[in-house]
Amino acid sequence: YANPLRKSWLPYLDGLCKQFHCLMIEHLPDRVTPKVHFLTEYTRSIEMHGLPILNSCMRFEAKHLYFKQIAIRTFNFKNPLLTLTKRHQLRYCMLNNSNSFCYSSSITVRSSKSIKWSKLSIPVRRLLINFINETDLIYECTSIYYHHMNVRTGSIVVHHLAHAEEIPIFCQIHRLLNIQEKTTIIAEMLNTISFVENLWSYEVEFSGTLVTIDIEHCFDIHPHCLDMYDVEHVHYINLLTRISPRTGLEGSVLG
Repeated sequence: YANPLRKSWLPYLDGLCKQFHCLMIEHLPDRVTPKVHFLTEYTRSIEMHGLPILNSCMRFEAKHLYFKQIAIRTFNFKNPLLTLTKRHQLRYCMLNNSNSFCYSSSITVRSSKSIKWSKLSIPVRRLLINFINETDLIYECTSIYYHHMNVRTGSIVVHHLAHAEEIPIFCQIHRLLNIQEKTTIIAEMLNTISFVENLWSYEVEFSGTLVTIDIEHCFDIHPHCLDMYDVEHVHYINLLTRISPRTGLEGSVLG
């Protein structure tokens, strides 16, 4: 799920890595490890093989931890491979079949319930009145797995980028509805006030404006759900990476 990376950014990344390497040697020579030296090779590695996340072993470590815990608990030393494989398969059978059903190969819905048109709030009905009939079946979901990514009510997504400065405009998911076998997201737009450097977060405020989002285009800009934090009654959204639209980019893009 790494963001696309422009090739024009690689020289700047190379300069930062070499500057960090020189500062470590100058100020903390006793703390220099092989990993510090490997940083200077990141730019060439990205240019040749793509984003570093493609070489990450984090998922392997996560799976290894799960199997190690199962092996310790079962105390099976005759055929541990059979036990681990069977437990893993049974676990995924339970996750895929327990109160869930798939609308498509990429969307799995859990904890859904049917609701009547009259139970929806007036702003939501005004938003949907041109898209559905009052007799259509409506299912409300609390959680959706979209391409194995958990999407919940209350999550924050990037709706679009504003102006030439590419300022992210966020929205908060209020409802996850399935209407005529199509998943529709009802979200509230958030106004981006400013970027706070000491928190490395965007200050936002609620606008009260509801919009509908097609889940197929919900993650076109940023492929993750975000969290919102309250600090002294002010709302902040932490975004660690610079984001760019996935279409219409100038120059070559890695990822």
